[in-house]
Amino acid sequence: MTDLITISSSVLPDTTRVVAFRGVEAISRTYEFEIFLSLEGEEGDGLDLGDAIGAKAQLVIDRADDKLPPFVFAGILASVELLHAVEGRSLVRAVLVPRLWLLGLSKHSRIYTKKKLPEVIESILEDNGLSGDDYELRLGSYETEEHICQYRESDLDFISRWMEREGIFYYFIHNEDGEKLVISDGASYEDDIIGKPVRYFPQTGQDRSAGASFRAFTSRHRTLPSLVKLKDYDYARPNLTIAGSAQVASNGAGEVSLYGERFFSAAAGERLAKLRAEEMLAREVVYQARGTRSHLRAGHVFEIEEHPRAALNARYLAVEARHHGNQAASGSAFQQLLDLDHDEVYFVEVEAIPEGTQFRPEARTQWPRIYGYENGTVDGPADSEYAQIDDQGRYSVKFKFDETNLKDGKASTFVRMMQPHGGGVEGFHFPLRRNTEVVFSFLGGDPDRPVISGVVPNAHTPSPVTSGNHTKNIIQTGGRNRLELEDKSGQQRITMSTPHTNSYVRMGSPNDGHTMIIHTDAATLLDAGGDWNIEVGYHDGGPVGNKTEKVKGSVTETFEDVKTETVTKLVTENYNDRQVITVAKGQDLSITAGGQKIGIGGGMGVAVDGGVSFNVGAGTGLAAPGNSDFNVGVTGGNFKATTNQNIDMKATAGTQSYVSTGKATLKSSDGDVDIFAKGNINVTTEGKYTGSVSGDKTTNILGTSFKIVGSDKREITYGTGITFNANANANFTLAAEFNLKVGVFIDVKCSADFTFATGIKAEFSSVIDLRATPMKVSEATAGFAFMSAGVFMVQTPTLVFTGAAFMSRAAIQLIN
Repeated sequence: MTDLITISSSVLPDTTRVVAFRGVEAISRTYEFEIFLSLEGEEGDGLDLGDAIGAKAQLVIDRADDKLPPFVFAGILASVELLHAVEGRSLVRAVLVPRLWLLGLSKHSRIYTKKKLPEVIESILEDNGLSGDDYELRLGSYETEEHICQYRESDLDFISRWMEREGIFYYFIHNEDGEKLVISDGASYEDDIIGKPVRYFPQTGQDRSAGASFRAFTSRHRTLPSLVKLKDYDYARPNLTIAGSAQVASNGAGEVSLYGERFFSAAAGERLAKLRAEEMLAREVVYQARGTRSHLRAGHVFEIEEHPRAALNARYLAVEARHHGNQAASGSAFQQLLDLDHDEVYFVEVEAIPEGTQFRPEARTQWPRIYGYENGTVDGPADSEYAQIDDQGRYSVKFKFDETNLKDGKASTFVRMMQPHGGGVEGFHFPLRRNTEVVFSFLGGDPDRPVISGVVPNAHTPSPVTSGNHTKNIIQTGGRNRLELEDKSGQQRITMSTPHTNSYVRMGSPNDGHTMIIHTDAATLLDAGGDWNIEVGYHDGGPVGNKTEKVKGSVTETFEDVKTETVTKLVTENYNDRQVITVAKGQDLSITAGGQKIGIGGGMGVAVDGGVSFNVGAGTGLAAPGNSDFNVGVTGGNFKATTNQNIDMKATAGTQSYVSTGKATLKSSDGDVDIFAKGNINVTTEGKYTGSVSGDKTTNILGTSFKIVGSDKREITYGTGITFNANANANFTLAAEFNLKVGVFIDVKCSADFTFATGIKAEFSSVIDLRATPMKVSEATAGFAFMSAGVFMVQTPTLVFTGAAFMSRAAIQLIN
C-alpha cells in the first residue's frame, strides 16, 4: 500500500515512513511541523541524527486518485529526536521549519542609518543566506529612517517587530523546490491552488461521505475600541503638535491612546493610527473551520459554498492553519506513544477573516527596552581635534554594542546630549571631541531614541581629577582652557587660565604675595559700559592698602568727560624724561592752603597764545637752578603780570635783558620807579629818545663827570641850538668841571629863575640863548666863565652876573 503522506530529504533513507505529523502555519509567523518518522533496518539504525540537522526536507500529501497537485510543506529540519527503538524499528521526531526560522537563532546589536525599512529587511535576509529567488517583497514606498537599532535580539525578532509596526506581513508559498517567503503590506493574497470552493458539509464521527470538505464553520465577533489616538514629540520642532488618530469601530467602546510611537509628522501619525486601527479590525470577526480539505494555507484565499447561512458563502483569507496527518495503524504502539488528536489521514483547522478585510499583523514581538545605560564614543567624519557637531549641537556616535563596521560618523544619526542647564537663550555645552567615551540613556527605553547622558573617563581620556589632586575641582577643555577650584583647607583658590599668551586670573590663597592676579603676556582690554570703580583699602576693619602701577611701555589715557582726582595726602610724581601737557580749553590751578614750588633742573619754556594772568595771594617763587634757562613766551597775545604789592626781578649773575620788537613801556601809575645798577646803566635807541617829567627831575651824579657821547666816542655836537625849557626853576649843580660844547646855537628859556652856579668854565662853540625870568648867573667857589664862538643871547627881565667872566667870538646880545 502506498503512503499518502511522505517525506523526502537527502539525509533520510528512502525507506523512511511518515507515521504522523502536526503543524501550524500562520501569517507573519514561521511555520513548524512535528513529523514522526519510522526508520527500519540497518539504514535506520545508521542514521546520524546530528547530520540531519539543517537539511532540506519536503513533507508531501499526495492523493493519486484526486488528480490534484501534491500538497507540499517544504523547509529544513530544525531538530531530529529519537523517541523509541524496538526490534529494528526506530521512532524519530523531526521538526520542519522554514529557513527564515534560522534568523531566530541569532542575537545581534546593530545600527542602521539612513535606510528605508525594505532595505533593512533585504539586508538582513541577504546576510542570512536568502537570495532573490528565496523571497519576494510586495511593498509600497517608505521614508528613510535616520536611525534604526537592533538591540540584543535575533534577526527574526528585529525585522518582525518593525514589520508589525509598519503593518507588513509575510507568508510562504511551497513547492517541491522549497519554500518562498512573501512579504507584503497590501490586500493581495494567494488564491486557492485547487480553484474550487470548499464544500460545507457538517458531520460527526468518521463519516467520510462528504469527501474533502468543512465539517464545521463558525464565527466569533469581538468588541473593539472606538478610536486610536497617537501622539509624539519632535525636538527639532518642539512647538509643533504631532498627533494622529483613526476610527476603529463605530460601535466600539473606549479609546486607545499611545505616546511615543516614534513618528515625527502629523501625516506619519495618521498613517500609524490607521495601521493600528486596521490591526484591531482584522480581529473583529474571526471564522473557524474544520475539515479534511487540503491545500489550505495561511496567506491564501478560499471560498465557502453550501453553507445554510447564505451570507457565509463568501471568500475568506486564511490567517492560520493547523494541519494534522495520521498514517499510524489503529491501535499500534506508535499511535499510543504519539497521542494523536485525529484519526483521519489528513485534518485541518483554519482560522480566517473576510477577504475584504485588510490584514495587519498583531504586534506580538516585544520591542526591546534599555532601562539602564550603554556606552559608546563620539564619532565624526574627520580626524579633527575639534568637536564635530551639526547645526543643533548634536553628535555622531558609535555605540560599543554596534557590530557593524560603520564609521566616520555613519554609525548613528545625530544624537542630542543632556546638559545641566538650558532654556530660551541660556545654555550649557562643552563640545565633545572624537573618541570621547560617553554613556547613553534611551527615551522610554527605546533603542531608537538615544540621548548622551554624560561623559566617562578611560585610560585614553582620563579624568582631570585623580588621587594626586583630589582637592581640586577642574573644568578643562581640549584646548587647555581651564577653570580650577582648589578646596584644600586654608589654601582655597580659583584659577582661570588659557594657554594663549599665558593668560590667567587667580583668586584666593596668596600666590606671589597677592590674592588676586590677572596676567597675560599680550594686550589687555577692560571695557566698562557704565561706571568703573576701584577701591583700595576701604573695607571695614581692613588694612590701608596701596596701589602700585608699573608700565614698561607708553601710557595713553583718554577721558571724554569730566575727570576729578582727589588726593588726601602728599602727591609725588617722578618723571625721568620729558613731560608734555596739552590743554585744549584752559587750565585752572587752585591751591587753597600752603604754597607751590616748581623745581626745574633744565630750561623751562611757557608759550601762551592768549593772555596770561597770575593772581598771587602770597609769595611765589620761580627758580631755575644751575645754568638752566627760564623762558616765558606768548604767541599771538599779551603777557601781563599784576600784583597788589611789589614785583622783584633779579639776575644774580649774567645779564638781565628786556627785549620788545614793538613799543616797550615801563610805567608806575601810583608810585615811584627806581632803577638801580651797581655797575653802569646804558640806554641805547636807534630812534629818538624822549623823556617827559610832570614834576621835578633830579639827576644825581656822584662821579667826576657827566658825558653824553655819540657812537663815534665824540662829545655830542648839535648843528642847531639846544633849548632848555623849564616851567619852574632849573638848577645845574656840578662839583667839578662841566664841559658843554655847542656848534651852532644854545637856547635856554625859563619862565622862572635860571641859575648857573659853578666853579668852572662854560664854553660853547655855538650861539648861546639864555632866556629866563629872572636869570641869575653866579660864581661859586672857583672862577666861572662863559665862552661862546657864536652869538651869546640873554633875554631876561632881570639879569644878574656875579663874579663871572664872559667871552664870545661873536656878538653878545642882551635883551631885556
